[in-house]
Amino acid sequence: MTSQFDRPLPAAVEHINGTLRPSVVAVVCEPGAQRVAVRVCGEIDMEDADGLRRDLTAALDSSPCGLDIDLSAVTFCDSQGLHVLSDLNRQARKAGKTLVLTAPSRPVARLLRVTGAQHLLTVRGWPLPETLAAGTGPARFSGTRPG
Repeated sequence: MTSQFDRPLPAAVEHINGTLRPSVVAVVCEPGAQRVAVRVCGEIDMEDADGLRRDLTAALDSSPCGLDIDLSAVTFCDSQGLHVLSDLNRQARKAGKTLVLTAPSRPVARLLRVTGAQHLLTVRGWPLPETLAAGTGPARFSGTRPG
């Protein structure tokens, strides 16, 4: 069986001020019996935060127990993206569900560390320290929280 994660992402296009621009963030959901697995790809910034919030909220609402959000393919994340994840975590807790961020990319891992958000969110599969410092090549992941 092929999961949605194995399929290429569609090249979404949106209309902005009479011009077309490719969407820079994509969300793919794979519902499970208890949790919804979500894969976020691309750049999360101010322009795409509202769409991301809508997609992730809908996924959370459809899940009996919570979300597992794979962030390994996120190439950029600003404070708006962090705000979306933080708000979603509060919504999940209020609904008796959990939110787990998995395999954060280097840009996401750095943002979580710099802001201290790693202490507020559940994160699994951190990039290993040597790949964070190198800043090049694919990140290798560990199952522990950075110290």
